[in-house]
Amino acid sequence: MKRTKKLLLLFLFFCLFLTGCTAATQENMDSAENNYTELTLFSDVSFWNPPVWSFEEGSISAGISKKTGAYLDFTIPPQDASKKLSLMILKDELPDLIVATDKNVINQLIRSGKVWSLQDFFETYCPDSHLLKDFPKDRKQEYIRQYGDWYAYLSHLNTDDARKTWKEKTSYYGDLFTHSYNHGIMFNRKLLARANLTVSDIQTASQVLKAFEKVKKLTAEDGQSTIPLLLEGNQYLDSSISCLIGSFGAEVIDDNGNYTERFLQPECKDAFAFLNTAFRKGYAFSEDLTLDNLQMRDLIADDRVFCYIGNTSNTSVDATRWVSAGPILSDFGKRPVMSIDLSVPTGWMQTFVSKSCKTPELVARFFDYMTSDEGLLYSNYGVENEDYTFDSDGYIHRTARGQQRFHDSNDMLGLFWNFYNVAWDHSLLPVPAKGSMDDCLNQIQTAFARYPDTYVYDSALLRLPDNYISPNSEEGQIESTLEAYRKEQIPKILSASSDTEFEEQYQLFVTTQKELGAKKLDQKINRQMQENFSYYGKKIEKVNPQMQDTSKSNGETKP
Repeated sequence: MKRTKKLLLLFLFFCLFLTGCTAATQENMDSAENNYTELTLFSDVSFWNPPVWSFEEGSISAGISKKTGAYLDFTIPPQDASKKLSLMILKDELPDLIVATDKNVINQLIRSGKVWSLQDFFETYCPDSHLLKDFPKDRKQEYIRQYGDWYAYLSHLNTDDARKTWKEKTSYYGDLFTHSYNHGIMFNRKLLARANLTVSDIQTASQVLKAFEKVKKLTAEDGQSTIPLLLEGNQYLDSSISCLIGSFGAEVIDDNGNYTERFLQPECKDAFAFLNTAFRKGYAFSEDLTLDNLQMRDLIADDRVFCYIGNTSNTSVDATRWVSAGPILSDFGKRPVMSIDLSVPTGWMQTFVSKSCKTPELVARFFDYMTSDEGLLYSNYGVENEDYTFDSDGYIHRTARGQQRFHDSNDMLGLFWNFYNVAWDHSLLPVPAKGSMDDCLNQIQTAFARYPDTYVYDSALLRLPDNYISPNSEEGQIESTLEAYRKEQIPKILSASSDTEFEEQYQLFVTTQKELGAKKLDQKINRQMQENFSYYGKKIEKVNPQMQDTSKSNGETKP
C-alpha cells in the first residue's frame, strides 16, 4: 500500500513538473513574441505553405526575429487569393508586405498608388540599404520600363548584372540559365523498368499512350492501382496544358509573323486529343484536376504515378527516381516549342510594401536583412558548421542536419521563396555530383530545351507594359472573359466521352473564343510584340507552318 502511494505521489510530481515546464516554455515563447513586432504578409501563391512563426530557440524564424526585431504573420488563402487581394486594395486594408504573382493584381496594386516605390521607400527609411547599391540594374531598368517605377523586389533573380555581382565559379549554372524551365514532363524510373520500357520508348505521343496502357495493368508496390498520368492538380491549366501544347508544337506566331493565341493553333487540338485519350482510357482521372499542391505531392510520392506533366519544382520528388525524355513529340512531325526568359528574367514572386504599413522603418530593416548576403545565407542554409560548411574552394555544402531541416516542411529553412536569389545561390554551389538529386532535377528541367529539335524563343519578346491592356478596356474585358471561358471549357474537351463529343466541344472552343474577341486581343498584343522585336533586336520565328488538319479517331491522335 505504501509503495502504491509513493508511486502515485511520484506520478503526480512528474505531471506537475511537466506542466510547469510546458507553462514556462509557453511563457518564454510569449515573452519572446512580445519583444518583437508583427509584420503582416499576404500572398496569392496558394501552395506556398510556410509554418507558423516559431520563437523557439534555434529555429530559423527565431533567429530572423533576433536580427530584425520582427516576425511575420502569413495569410495565404488556398483559393481565390487574387480576388481577396483585389478586395483588400479596394477597402484599403493592405497588409505590410504583399507577395503577388497574378499579373492583373500586380497591375492593380501599382495603379492603386497604395504601394511604395522601393527606391523612395529605402531612401526614406533605410538609406544605407544594400538594395540601393546591388539590386541588379538591368532588372530594375526593365521593371521601370514595364511598370514606370521600381515597385517590387523580384524573387529568383538571375539576370546578367546579377550574375556579375554574384559570380559563379564555373559555367555550369550559366548553361542551365539558357535551358532550364520548371514546367516539364517526367517519368517514374521504377515503373518504367517494371513495364520493361526505356526512355527511347516514350518519345512520341503514340509511344507514350502505349506505355500508359502497359503501366495501367501494373499495381503499385503497396497494392494500389497505378496512375499512368498525373497533371498538376488545380494548377494544370497554367503549367500542364501550357507545357503539353508547346510540346505538340503550338506557337504564338502565325504564318505571317503576327501574334496569335496558342489555344487557337491546330497543335493545341492535338494535345487535347492526347489528353482526352488518356482520360477516356483510364490513364488519367478528372478528379485529380482539383487536387491542391499538398494532395498532389502526397499522390506523386507513393510511386503510383508513372508520368507527371507540370511544374517539376512543385512536387518535392526525389529526382533520382525520375527521368525526362524531353518533350512528348507530336505524331504529326511538329517541332516542340518553348519559351524561356533569356533577356532580363522577370523572376517569379513580386514583393511589395504597402504605404499603410505602420512601422516602415522596421519593414525596411526586415526587407534589407532578408535580401542581404547574410540573410540569404541564414534563411536558406541555417547555421555554419551545424547546417552547412564551406570547403576549401569556397563552395557550400549542407550537412546531414541541414538536409533534414531543408526537407522538413515544419522548418522555415529555405521557405522564404519571395526573397530567393538564384544568382547568389549559384555563386556558392558546386557543380552537383553526377547522379545526385540536384543533378537529376537539373537534367529533368533542361530536357525539353536540350532536345535537339526544340525551338526555344525569348519570352521577353511577349512582355507587356503595365496597364497596356487595362482591365476596364475592351481588350481587358475580352482577356478576362476568355480566361474564364477556357477554365470552364477545357475540362469539357478533355473529358469528352466520344470522338464526336470531343470534336463538338473543341470546335465550340475555337468558335467561341473568336466570338468573344480573341483576334482583337491578338492584334493588341501583336503591336507590342513587334515593338519588342525592335527593342531587343530579335524576333520569334515560325517553325511549324500550317499543314493538313489533324483529327482524332478511336480516342487517339493519328498521322
